[in-house]
Amino acid sequence: MDPRETGALIGLAQRRFQNFSEAADSLLETLTDVIPGVLVLGRLDHDEQIHYVIEVRGESVDGLRRGTALIPAEAGVSPDSLRSLGASDWISAPLEMTDGRIAGVLCAVATEPDAYRPEHAAELGIAARLLGHEWESVQLRSELRRLRSKVNAGPSTDMDTGLPDREGFDDLLRAEWNAVREEAVESVLVVCRVAGSGNGTGTPAAGDRLALKLAADVLAATVRGADRVGRIGEMSLAAILVGCPVGETPAFVARYLAALERVTGVKQAPIEVYCGVQPLAGTATPGEALDLAEAAAGDYDPAPAENFAAEAVFV
Repeated sequence: MDPRETGALIGLAQRRFQNFSEAADSLLETLTDVIPGVLVLGRLDHDEQIHYVIEVRGESVDGLRRGTALIPAEAGVSPDSLRSLGASDWISAPLEMTDGRIAGVLCAVATEPDAYRPEHAAELGIAARLLGHEWESVQLRSELRRLRSKVNAGPSTDMDTGLPDREGFDDLLRAEWNAVREEAVESVLVVCRVAGSGNGTGTPAAGDRLALKLAADVLAATVRGADRVGRIGEMSLAAILVGCPVGETPAFVARYLAALERVTGVKQAPIEVYCGVQPLAGTATPGEALDLAEAAAGDYDPAPAENFAAEAVFV
């Protein structure tokens, strides 16, 4: 084994990290020095059963970039997925957690045949195991925050939707914004504005309340267990997608709008929903993040639709 590879292998086994982002950045940087080709980190979307690429390092391979979808396989990634991108040789390892669940995949991909040796597979496997451990730590911290919020009386509830009201959601948002700042996790705020007819009284009409309740029920059913949902305005809902990179948010919004369209089709209830998206990272305060997402969701023409209309605005 090349002395550099030996040193890299020992270094990987001895590393300690503060969070998943630091672990991913450090491990990919180390592997780039000793493993040829492109290094790819993917996150598994359990609903769609697809690995979405969240980081790429090294020489480029056509079509392999952030957001690329890769089909999972027992060894990590389907060979057909990689061949379709022009790969001639590859190695991959799943990001496996202690209970056997798979969080994602780590791959090395080359356009030249016979690019990888057993030593490369060992280095990649150790890095994947470490990243699986770090991802599990992120999930555990998120679950602890959720349980702690339940113990501490929990958020106040909105009577129309059964979700946390604006005050309760602000508390949830503040807690997650602090977690993003302190733990360097990625979380995204999605604001969903439900277009109402407006009755001039300052409160939603009966039809608007039904539309809001349907939109709220579908949103609550679309998010995952660690995510948080609330009502933030007269006709506005919001969701905090915990540990979600912004690149994966369009897929979430598409699932939500598709599910809402199915429900409104069955109930024959015309609804217009407009979604604004804002990552929590990089915002000065939780309030700023909410203002930006609300502004994005509010950028629409309120003319009523004949049946169903939806639009997402990303910032």
